[in-house]
Amino acid sequence: MAKKHFERDWSTLAPELLNVIAKSLSEISDFVRFRAVCKTWRFSTPTTDLPPEFPWILGTHNSEQHRLFYSVTTRKIYTILDPKYLGKRFLSSSQGYILCDLTDQDPSCHNADKFSLLNPLNNHEILLPAWDLDLYYHASIGAWQGKIGENVVCCKCLERRGHNYKLAFCCLGQDKWCERDLDYDGYFRCFLLKSLVFMVEAGTGVTKVIDLFTGTLAYVIPPVEKYMQSMARKHFLEKFYYHVEVSGDNLLVILRCVPSDCYSDVWFDVYKLDLGGSNSPCWVKVNNIGNQALFIDKHGCFPLEAGDFANVKANCIYCADFFDSEIVMIDIETGDGEFLECPSIKIECWFVPNLQRLQVQ
Repeated sequence: MAKKHFERDWSTLAPELLNVIAKSLSEISDFVRFRAVCKTWRFSTPTTDLPPEFPWILGTHNSEQHRLFYSVTTRKIYTILDPKYLGKRFLSSSQGYILCDLTDQDPSCHNADKFSLLNPLNNHEILLPAWDLDLYYHASIGAWQGKIGENVVCCKCLERRGHNYKLAFCCLGQDKWCERDLDYDGYFRCFLLKSLVFMVEAGTGVTKVIDLFTGTLAYVIPPVEKYMQSMARKHFLEKFYYHVEVSGDNLLVILRCVPSDCYSDVWFDVYKLDLGGSNSPCWVKVNNIGNQALFIDKHGCFPLEAGDFANVKANCIYCADFFDSEIVMIDIETGDGEFLECPSIKIECWFVPNLQRLQVQ
């Protein structure tokens, strides 16, 4: 006797079971496919349950309508096709969003810039206010999510009719950009940590800390003694300076990578800011940042809790885009380095995959 074939309606699985299955998935690609099975599965697995995943590499593609993403842990390349990419320059990434320059999409904007924040995984785009400042965009120095939920985008800019650099910033949900005069006409590097701008001056190595919203000088940090003799513009440009907050501490990472097969050509130092109580602030060298790992590219630096992400090694720096299509992991305590496998693609920056939407106030 032939056996009867019973078809199971998988959409009737209990939401509690679906939730357990979804939380066991370790890759965002599997999570997306799981939610795409049917409406019941999608509604039972909100994007807040997205598994934490090792940051991806954002790479360029021959077609302007495509973007490449490389997963270091799975060694897979994901290609996303979207007409929205056409005419956009990808500048930097933060919180799962990419800061894009839209100027090339609008030929009428000869003397102005247009920007947006784009999440390439959920296709959510936030148009930033019209750029009505008499400034040229130079570089993104970071994005910050405030305590009350506001998100701030900050850029380093150059005067159109002068040689001075300024900062331009906007809060999502507001209708205009604001500018901040830095009162400094030389070359510098700067980073945004919460509402504070850390500006390292070329020539002196002095770090000035400025409140972004008020423009007031919070404090001045003397240069690291080791680098006082090499702060001339030529030597300054050979190094990469990063300010990043790790477990409540403000860290300064000074990094230099020279393309070579020899790991000794990759060197770095990590310092922690000591406000010193009644004494002046200073940088104190450290060789351990606990269970944290730092991800660095030419645009910026961000930390991750190693215990929350599979395959992330604590007390290490992951460097991307300093070598041709190479990723280097450096142990902060020992200085040992290891190249991680990466395909031959042009690396733009690290990207933390995220399906959640930024909330605009």
